[in-house]
Amino acid sequence: MRNPIAPRSPARRFRWPSTVNVDRPANIAPIVATTPPEQEGPRGLEAYLPLRWEILFYLGLLALALLMRVWELGDRSFHHDESLHAVYSWYIYDGQGYQHNPLMHGPFQFHMNALLFFLFGDTDTIARIGYALFGTVLVAMPWFLRSWLGRTGAMVAAALIAFSPTILYFSRFARNDIIVAGLTLGIVIVMWRYLREQQPRYLYLLAGFLALMFASKETVYIMVFSMSVFLMFLSLDDIKSVFLGRLTLSQISAPAVLLLMFVTLSLPHAAAAISIFQESLGIVLSNDDASAGRIGMPLGAGRFVAVLAVATAIAVSVSLGLMWNWRRWLISMGLFAAIWVLLFTNFFTSPYGIVTGTWQGLGYWVAQQEVARGGQPWYYYIVIGWNYEFLPIMVGMIAVAWYAMRGDLFTKFLIFWAGLNVILFTIASEKMPWLLVHLTLPAILLTARALGDVIESLPWRNIYRSGALLGLPLVPLFLVFGYRLIFFDPETVDAGAILKLWGLLVLVFGIMGVTLYMATRAGYREGFAVVALGLVAVMLVFGARAGWIASFRNADRPTEMLVYTQSSPDIGRIARDIASIAESSGQQQALPISVDGDDGYAWPWVWYFRDYDSVGYPSYSSDTQPINSDGGVVLVNANNGDQADQALLDAEFTQIQRFKHRWWFPESYRGITSSDVWYGITHRSSWRTGFDYWLYRDLDTPLGSVDGYLYYSQDLAPFIADDPDKCRCRGYVHTVNLIQLVDRGLNQ
Repeated sequence: MRNPIAPRSPARRFRWPSTVNVDRPANIAPIVATTPPEQEGPRGLEAYLPLRWEILFYLGLLALALLMRVWELGDRSFHHDESLHAVYSWYIYDGQGYQHNPLMHGPFQFHMNALLFFLFGDTDTIARIGYALFGTVLVAMPWFLRSWLGRTGAMVAAALIAFSPTILYFSRFARNDIIVAGLTLGIVIVMWRYLREQQPRYLYLLAGFLALMFASKETVYIMVFSMSVFLMFLSLDDIKSVFLGRLTLSQISAPAVLLLMFVTLSLPHAAAAISIFQESLGIVLSNDDASAGRIGMPLGAGRFVAVLAVATAIAVSVSLGLMWNWRRWLISMGLFAAIWVLLFTNFFTSPYGIVTGTWQGLGYWVAQQEVARGGQPWYYYIVIGWNYEFLPIMVGMIAVAWYAMRGDLFTKFLIFWAGLNVILFTIASEKMPWLLVHLTLPAILLTARALGDVIESLPWRNIYRSGALLGLPLVPLFLVFGYRLIFFDPETVDAGAILKLWGLLVLVFGIMGVTLYMATRAGYREGFAVVALGLVAVMLVFGARAGWIASFRNADRPTEMLVYTQSSPDIGRIARDIASIAESSGQQQALPISVDGDDGYAWPWVWYFRDYDSVGYPSYSSDTQPINSDGGVVLVNANNGDQADQALLDAEFTQIQRFKHRWWFPESYRGITSSDVWYGITHRSSWRTGFDYWLYRDLDTPLGSVDGYLYYSQDLAPFIADDPDKCRCRGYVHTVNLIQLVDRGLNQ
């Protein structure tokens, strides 16, 4: 019987002679990096599950994943960032052009959305559909890693990706992190396929994926660094031999070829990294003062140094590429450059995008490290991860301990990738819930590899015949009664309470005994493995439940840490209500609308009001700003209510409502000390608080919010429905009553 977490087979370990290249001399025999799966004997699922059923599994899972990602996709109010991405995509679609701004990351998502708007219309659903499709494709991608994960491991990986709370939520969210996750996994796939087959088409695919990643988000630098460091360890002999003159670049091995591709394609875009030394150099390479110029761009003498750095990087890249294999490198660089230049220049309509894309993309985020957006503590990903990705965290940690010394090369790569990502994203000053996607993906692959090995190692026929599977339904029963025993807290300590406590004790330990007895009927090792898989199944169910609640029930309520800061449900309801009033009043797109522009309050209204002809975004905190006198609708930040109220009431704006504009998670986890951790471990009341949030999202701390006031001019009063069923905004918006008006001095 095979060890459940042993390497796939000795043939699957990569052993590259340092003198072997894809273009090896004729007198050097080719090597076989790994045995193709079709040449190996049947094992695991291959002995039980025909390929057609495996394909049906993927198709069914894909259909379910797509349904979960598109269901009610346009119903949630647009997040501040989502509205930015949707609006600037709409500008391209509307013919207003595009200029790269690293604040909103790369241009790929804007061109993708603009194309979707052109094909299907600029609706709320279509503004998110591209991300949902990327999230769906991500579910199918483990199929291409079956040679390394195994058939079972690949299927487990696909299921874990489909139901991952983090990946599901951000597959329904108009941010580019899910795009980056798909491109990252694509790079991993072509990287390992090139290591096995050494076909140039994988290098060209690598160049294309890498160009799209640079055009998506600056986290590409973390990915390139991780992959390059891993490949560098595999290429140490080649690097040393090249420097000593024992090898030419045209003779390097497959890992060194991939390292060369990552370095030469990325080096010119990484030149801005020298900005971290600007203080010691006494020049400005990455400007952090908006009044002095573009954030992240060089100033003064720094411009000359920046040009020199980029030119040097280009020269080094071209020299290395041509010395290795001029034909393949030029094709790869040509594909990379064509994709990158077209996207960053908005198809040659904004040529300055070449400058901002090459330098400012990285320079901006170097400058932003001091800002530390979000201000999260170093343990942020531990806190949020345990609430959503507990399955890959727990199983992944066990897998790391097991595989660290005995795993094959691919498994060690997963450990390295997952571990380095945790380190780098923890060091990075900006910590946000959407970045958890990049930590979750490698952890899921490592977890799937471990679970696949366990599943494939078990003698399922013997387990079935022995009746050991009958112990599985008892696992969740044990957990339910175990939970009740841990938190058993009678109001009074009497004979009845003591009897109930003893009953729970007998029941819990009785269920545990029966479970172990039933499971071990096929053998102790097999029995404990079956129980472990039962616990994993329970965690998968709870994970899927957490994802469902976060993505649907609480999709725009920041009781979820994934939701973080979100536009409230009032926003979408008010936008639809204003559209109804514009139509019923006959003003249509000519309805005058004024939105307070302070404190980012204009977003996401810019998206919702994109089709209106008379929309303004003045600052209502300034006495110099005009108050809307043309009637219509006015939306004011509650912080500026005192400045706007009297003028608007004098202008006969008689309909006043208060609503939640933006609200956020209270972040009670900040400032946790070691004594707080010890108290949480040793006090059952803390366990109860933690489980109440983990299971039910119960919060003792109120949510933070920025509120707003909604005003209608008197001439619109006949078109405002009093019926709550007709006026959707009244379901969440409460009318400011007379007492509140008096308190605020509006009756003076």
